[in-house]
Amino acid sequence: MAIYLNESDVEHLADMELALAAVESSLVRQGQGTSSNVGRRRAQINSGALNLMGAADESLGVAGAKVYSTFKGATARFVVVLFDIRTGALQAIIEAGRLGELRTGAATGVAAKYLAREDSSVVGLIGTGRQARTQLLALHHVRPLSEVHVWSRTPSNVETFVKTMHPQLAVSIHQASTPTEAIRNTDLVVTATSAVTPVIDASDLAHGMHVTAMGSNNPRNTELSPDTIQAVDRIFVDDLEGAHVECGDLISAAQAGKFQWGQATELGRVVAGEMEGRTEPDQITLFESQGIALWDIALGHAVVQQAKREKCGTPIG
Repeated sequence: MAIYLNESDVEHLADMELALAAVESSLVRQGQGTSSNVGRRRAQINSGALNLMGAADESLGVAGAKVYSTFKGATARFVVVLFDIRTGALQAIIEAGRLGELRTGAATGVAAKYLAREDSSVVGLIGTGRQARTQLLALHHVRPLSEVHVWSRTPSNVETFVKTMHPQLAVSIHQASTPTEAIRNTDLVVTATSAVTPVIDASDLAHGMHVTAMGSNNPRNTELSPDTIQAVDRIFVDDLEGAHVECGDLISAAQAGKFQWGQATELGRVVAGEMEGRTEPDQITLFESQGIALWDIALGHAVVQQAKREKCGTPIG
């Protein structure tokens, strides 16, 4: 029988440890070619969009889709629907706001595990929203963080961020006055913004950095300038086909002649052991994370299994 899990259920059942395991194993299967991803599509109207993305994972035995709304003046709502590929039966309907935050943060953590230097400990974080929180939490799980530097366009948001995250991490968190100050002398950089103009330029980068840019999943948005993309040594994406469509950073860099698509590699190939990630300590590595449905169905499946063990959720059908 299928089950319905609401946001409270997901909050109870899922944590970053579960998300990291689900996303990492999903990336292995993607790299091995035993799963299939359908990139985001948007049914666009004047007041916003209905967004759809899907995936099928043979090893997990599930296929599914994430559907979410982004309409002006309305709160975004997310739902993941899972089907059993052996029977075709509906397996679960999951409210997926929190699930999405966890899987996106987990992807950043997995990328850092495979691409960042092992001694990376200082984080520069640009953005303070709910996604930024799970980005930092995931990094804390995979690297021994010592300090964090945070910038936001709204200083009061940084204060709230520090109050929220410090008890969870027990590391020093400092407010930066500019994006450049936030990432100066750091090892791990994360941009978690909705910026339409770059927040990082090439002069902000340093040898040995690992950068995750996760806010630019729209061709109109850019967090990194074309010169920044050109200055990076190794570039990785979550889904190459999807990046061609919606990765504003890489699209703008390609249009400026600063980047060629053959330079980008899917992270799953690295996690699966099919290709090397960082090859030299001084390299600058970049993970462009748009978010893919393979992560949603992998974490959704893990949450459903946990729900069954705990007899949680509402039966449907």
